[in-house]
Amino acid sequence: MDSTPIYQFSAPRGELLEPPPSSHPILTDGFQILPSFIAMVREQTFSGKEDKNPYIHLREFEQLCSSLNFCDMNHETLKWKLFSFSLSERAKQWYTHTVRSVEGDWKELRDKFCLAFFPISQIIPLRLKILTFQQKEKETLGAAWARFSNLIAYGPDLSMYEHVLLQHFHYSLSKEATLFLDTSSGGSFSHKIVSEGKVILDKILEKHPIH
Repeated sequence: MDSTPIYQFSAPRGELLEPPPSSHPILTDGFQILPSFIAMVREQTFSGKEDKNPYIHLREFEQLCSSLNFCDMNHETLKWKLFSFSLSERAKQWYTHTVRSVEGDWKELRDKFCLAFFPISQIIPLRLKILTFQQKEKETLGAAWARFSNLIAYGPDLSMYEHVLLQHFHYSLSKEATLFLDTSSGGSFSHKIVSEGKVILDKILEKHPIH
């Protein structure tokens, strides 16, 4: 017969307080993530508010995690362990409800995170912004390229080929900027391969910075 008093059934169970383990096992008993590093992760928290971008948060979070290494710990496990510290408010609530459903898989958790806070209703308008991009009046070619590049990097992979993106950008420019770009390309920008075109545009941005 169970001898547990009724009131003790209301106590929290330890396995529910601790996040599930990563799908990649830790091969050592001796490791320590310093509190100072956790504090650095907490300095860049993502709240889940509408004006916050999960892709930017992930890039900063993964860049920070890449600076820490353990010999017997997979990097995905490290990110799995630290990710909850980088969340707050609505995003923290989402994490609590989601983390057990992915069975320790960091990539699945990351993908669900992006879909939850950057849904299809935001992806379509972003794609339209790119396809209808236009150089602004008095905007330099370098500034236009920087703005276009930021749009591409703002969200998920939009399944748009790089040559299509460069065609749209070339088409969006003013006559003066198009002439300058063609001249910088040795005659015709559209006759360059994708990698050459991007190098030319990056060099223009380097020589003619935004500010």
